[in-house]
Amino acid sequence: MEEGIRVAVLGQKLEDLKHIVEKIDTAIEKLSEINTNVIKMLAVHEEKIDNQQKVDDLIIKMIEDMKDENDKEHKRTLERVEVVEHKAEEYSRVKWMTIGIGAFGAVIATVVSTLVAPWLTPSEMGYKMEHRYVPNKENIRNGSN
Repeated sequence: MEEGIRVAVLGQKLEDLKHIVEKIDTAIEKLSEINTNVIKMLAVHEEKIDNQQKVDDLIIKMIEDMKDENDKEHKRTLERVEVVEHKAEEYSRVKWMTIGIGAFGAVIATVVSTLVAPWLTPSEMGYKMEHRYVPNKENIRNGSN
């Protein structure tokens, strides 16, 4: 009898273990589903990260392209400013040269007129100018002689 009881007890324990094994199997299946879902989510997130990295790389490239274009435009603008400054310097130089030539011309004209004037106007014309008083009707009325 003892053996019968043992077999019955072992049978009962086996039944209890079956129930626990079924629960463990269910838990393993659920964990397996969760694992599959997590893998899918990680794949989606990794794809999003890759896409975002591509977008970031594109934005960085666009910024670098804009920087390069801005540098080129800046160089072109500086070249134009230098050309304008050069022209302004030349205009200023021409202006001061013109003023200098005009001043020199005025000095030369003054010197020449001073030197040439005695040659152009005779010093003695052969007659003398005298001042004579000639009475007229108005002087007589006012009482002047």
